[in-house]
Amino acid sequence: MHLLDGKAGQQVTIGELVSGMGKRGHGFCLIVFGLLAAISPPGVGSVMGAPLILFAAQLAVGLKQPWMPNWLARRPFSADGAKRTIERGRKWLKKIEIFAKPRASWLAGGVMEHLVGAVCVLLAAVILMPGPLTNNPPGIAITILGFALAERDGILVLLGLVAAVVAFVVGLSAFIAVAIAIWAWAGCYI
Repeated sequence: MHLLDGKAGQQVTIGELVSGMGKRGHGFCLIVFGLLAAISPPGVGSVMGAPLILFAAQLAVGLKQPWMPNWLARRPFSADGAKRTIERGRKWLKKIEIFAKPRASWLAGGVMEHLVGAVCVLLAAVILMPGPLTNNPPGIAITILGFALAERDGILVLLGLVAAVVAFVVGLSAFIAVAIAIWAWAGCYI
């Protein structure tokens, strides 16, 4: 949020924000897009799955800083609009920020960082699926994991991985339930 200070009424680019985060860029990307997936209405939140897969896959393979295509990095958006969106998620962010702090950092780097990336790819795939509960639980789990990486909090990584398992099961179950309902409905007309 501090990266948007002094930008009132201006346009900023995604690239400016990510480069401003430095080494914590992966965590920042997971926080932003995970939060947007969690708080956006169904359908809109699903759009966040694609950038989440992009950034999570980079984390899984070990890129030190997030890379994005130039067309995305140069994409401008309103700093005021971004601040309003962040404010909508402030309640959740505050709860996580209070808990997140550097500890057991060996659980937030190295192989665990790759594991978090792979888990976030799976969660982002669930976010791409249509249906209720396919955005919110995975988005919340990704946001928690993003904070864990940004703060180098190994304990929060473990909690985030537990949340990720729950989110994956809930999201996938919701998608399967919708698919079965559609199949049954379509079967009535065939």
